[in-house]
Amino acid sequence: MGAVIGAVYVVGVIATVAVGRYRVGLSQRGRLDGSTALRSMPWVAVSSASMLLWPVFLAVWLARGRPETPWETQTSPRDGALVIRRRADR
Repeated sequence: MGAVIGAVYVVGVIATVAVGRYRVGLSQRGRLDGSTALRSMPWVAVSSASMLLWPVFLAVWLARGRPETPWETQTSPRDGALVIRRRADR
């Protein structure tokens, strides 16, 4: 029984990463480079918390009526690097 619960948790962690990347407009291929992660630290922190506590975040998201993500991927005007920021209209 413990192995099943552990497997469900690991599958949830992987799904949380995939869904989080999809919702901000990132590809599922490859990894985030260090500059994107450092420039997008608020998103990285929220994503890390949601990855570890995904059952809680899922319940809250469903209770709120499945709202859209407040994050979006932008391109830095200086060097063209990807940056994930909160949407301006929120």
